[in-house]
Amino acid sequence: MVINLRIKEVLNKGIISIDTNTSIYDAANLMKQHNIGFLPVVSNAKIIGVITDRDIVINAVANNCDCDQKIEDYINKNVIKIDYNREINEALDLMKQHKIKRILVVDNNKFIGILSLSDIIKVNEKQTLETIKIIWETDDKSRLKDAEIDEFYL
Repeated sequence: MVINLRIKEVLNKGIISIDTNTSIYDAANLMKQHNIGFLPVVSNAKIIGVITDRDIVINAVANNCDCDQKIEDYINKNVIKIDYNREINEALDLMKQHKIKRILVVDNNKFIGILSLSDIIKVNEKQTLETIKIIWETDDKSRLKDAEIDEFYL
């Protein structure tokens, strides 16, 4: 267990975001350029959702969308946030509960960064692996039982 370690101590503050007027093509290229798979979506400096590489592939491209179409129809508006003064264990609990790999971090409701399982794994490998197992529950429990972290895509 991570003892007294706060989110702000491991937070990734390199914020890259997009607005709702961004095209699917431009969002995908931004992800490629920065080697990321997750973008917060903002409108008037307020977070209104997120979009992932999976959202683009499964919900847009696989449904033959026009890549010049705006992302607004494909964003996930169910945004999970946590205050940067909270403990990492609380973030892991939220990730387990919502089966997510990343969580938006706020300070006084202002978006300041993203906390991912990859960030947490650097400080607590064992607990992060348990979170990954819960997020990616599968029918093949024997595979997860002896899984190593590098077997999972973070």
